[in-house]
Amino acid sequence: MINIKVKTADYFIIGFIIVIGFTSLWFNLQEVDAAGQKYATVHLENQQVAELSLSEGEAYEYDLQFGEDNEHTAEIEIKDGRVRMLPMGEELCPQAICSHTGWIEHSYESIVCLPNQIMIDLKVLSPAETDDDVDGVTY
Repeated sequence: MINIKVKTADYFIIGFIIVIGFTSLWFNLQEVDAAGQKYATVHLENQQVAELSLSEGEAYEYDLQFGEDNEHTAEIEIKDGRVRMLPMGEELCPQAICSHTGWIEHSYESIVCLPNQIMIDLKVLSPAETDDDVDGVTY
C-alpha cells in the first residue's frame, strides 16, 4: 500500500486552482450581464416567427397565434429586459411547464412548450454587432 502525504504546498495549489476557477466564473457571468442589446427569438414549429427587443424599462405583451387556423394564442410578456410565457389553457398545455419556467433574462436560458412546438430563447448582440455600419466589403 502506497502512503501519500499531502503537504502544505499541495493545499496552496488546490486553493489557488479553486480561487482561479471561481474568479473565471464570476468574470464570465459579469460579461454576460454587460453585453449589448438583448432579443428574444420566438420559434414556432422550428421556424423563427418573431424577434422581440428586451430593452430595459420597456414592458409589453406579444400575442403568438398558432394552430392549424391560428385559432390559439400564447401570450408572451416582456418587462425590464426579461421575458416569460403566460399560462395557457390546460387543453393546450397540460403540464404548463413553459409558464412555470418563469422569467428568463440570460442567453443560456430558454422557454420550451413541447405540446405546441413553441420555443423562446435569448440572443445577445455585442455592441459591435448592434452598429448599423458595414462590417465588410467583398469585391
